[in-house]
Amino acid sequence: MLLQAALNGPYTKRHHPAVPLTADELAADARACRQAGASAFHLHPRDADGIERMAAAVVDEVVRTVRDGLGCPVGVTTGVWIEPDLAHRIALVSGWTEPDYTSVNLSEDGSIELIRALLDAGIGVEAGVWTVADAELLVGSAMADRLTRVLVEPLGSTPQDGLAMVAAMCVP
Repeated sequence: MLLQAALNGPYTKRHHPAVPLTADELAADARACRQAGASAFHLHPRDADGIERMAAAVVDEVVRTVRDGLGCPVGVTTGVWIEPDLAHRIALVSGWTEPDYTSVNLSEDGSIELIRALLDAGIGVEAGVWTVADAELLVGSAMADRLTRVLVEPLGSTPQDGLAMVAAMCVP
């Protein structure tokens, strides 16, 4: 079983004072989560001002700092809210060297192009599937077998609706 710890997400210290933002805070949190059994980590790298960034200098340094001594894979986000321009986002992720994998939300415009660029750069992809349409897009892309994993997140639904959505995704 894989226990992946999502260390900060889009949250800041305004949400909770313990949210780790800096590379050192993320590394300390990752070590604590590793001791508790986590074996993979997902994070949102930030610059010195605490702003989420996709620039290689920021992403690579944060991943390197967090991964140091853990012996576990570290992945990052590619959320469209960080860089809305698809061409620029692809250019940014194409320069990354440190992430072991990254999440790509299939519901976001350009997700398939982004997945191709990440795979071409040698970075694993964790596909975020939120809807049946996302699952169909992924299957139709012919890239599903090249992914690190698929993360099914039926967001904004009741537990019953979420289970029904997951069941609909699994129908052959």
